[in-house]
Amino acid sequence: MKFQLESDFSKHVKSPELLRVYLLYGTQVYLIGLYEKLLMKKTLGSAYSEFNLHRFHNGNLDMQSFFDAVEQLPMFADYRCVTLDLDLDKLDAGSFSELCSVLADPPQTTTVIITVKNPPSKRERINTLIKTCGKSGGVVELEARKSGDLYRFLRDRAQKNGCELSSENAAYLVERCTDDMQLLWSEMEKLCAYVGSGTITREDIDAVVTVVLQAKVFDLSKAILRGNFSRAMELVDQLSDLREPASKILAVLAGSFVDLYRGYTARQAGVTPAQAAIDLGYAKNREFLMKNAMADSGAYTAPQIGKMLGLLADADFGLKSTGGDDRVLLEQTIAKLFLLAEKK
Repeated sequence: MKFQLESDFSKHVKSPELLRVYLLYGTQVYLIGLYEKLLMKKTLGSAYSEFNLHRFHNGNLDMQSFFDAVEQLPMFADYRCVTLDLDLDKLDAGSFSELCSVLADPPQTTTVIITVKNPPSKRERINTLIKTCGKSGGVVELEARKSGDLYRFLRDRAQKNGCELSSENAAYLVERCTDDMQLLWSEMEKLCAYVGSGTITREDIDAVVTVVLQAKVFDLSKAILRGNFSRAMELVDQLSDLREPASKILAVLAGSFVDLYRGYTARQAGVTPAQAAIDLGYAKNREFLMKNAMADSGAYTAPQIGKMLGLLADADFGLKSTGGDDRVLLEQTIAKLFLLAEKK
């Protein structure tokens, strides 16, 4: 069966029902790891024996050993658990075919948990795996949670560590770290250790949290749109110190200006940020990007934004086709963006 919602899968994990095969896949490594542990505990009990647990990953996957582990009877227990952390791109065609054969009909006394944390280059393989596991067990895709769920997750983590986090600062933390729950969990642990107890402030977040590239470039685009040239150059220096390639910075910066154009068109059409985010395919917890873009776009015209995007496209072509200094080209592009932004 395919669980369409994480909430439905969570209810299943808490229920007495135990399936023979589980496939956990998606972008949220934290959730995949969390549910894998819960399923292991459900299969083997709280005080499970290592005799009934066998773990595999692509690096040590011998199909005969995997088959033997799945077929083996449990020792002094009702069930046996076999886990496989799978990278589909590293598995040859023969081994993949054998794996699907094993997963199609494992013994009733064995629960096999397959985790896929890296999306394969070819969609056919994951589709085949989903179909196979769906017939013999359960499949769930673990993707980004809604903003409200993420904020609750962060507030709960803070509370468990003796700290308090407001929804506003939880949103700010997500902006700084994206929606990667593994990264958010790590940064929240760091924040709580830094604060000790009490309220976590925005100043604490700025002092401790490791800001991802997207957040720094988002700040860079804000500095450009608000005419703060010194701040923009300061951010370029920071990104350079982190040894971020100019091409990568430029690609993320272009994404911010694409958001600006989308925000402009949504505002012209009289669409709400929430509806625009849905219509344009933004992740559930990335609505704030559209809200900010719609607000920022009010100061610019469509031709103005179009020229900015054209400038960024030219810069990207220049980085890929010339042997010049990438840092110089990046700074020149930012300076030209400032000039375009000032032309009302």
